[in-house]
Amino acid sequence: MTPEEAREKFGQRVQRCSGCFVAFHVKDLWIDEEGNYFCDNCHTESNIHFNQYSEDVDFSQFFS
Repeated sequence: MTPEEAREKFGQRVQRCSGCFVAFHVKDLWIDEEGNYFCDNCHTESNIHFNQYSEDVDFSQFFS
């Protein structure tokens, strides 16, 4: 599995927003310094979008 395929597969996971508790795909969420996920409506300026965060993570190690 290529790193891009692994990133896409991980991004399709479902996670709840820590602010409003609505479920979203991880690829649509923002992540804070503590690892909490937030949607577009609940995120702050200090949060990092999943796309930006995922560039630094090797997701190919998560899947076999």
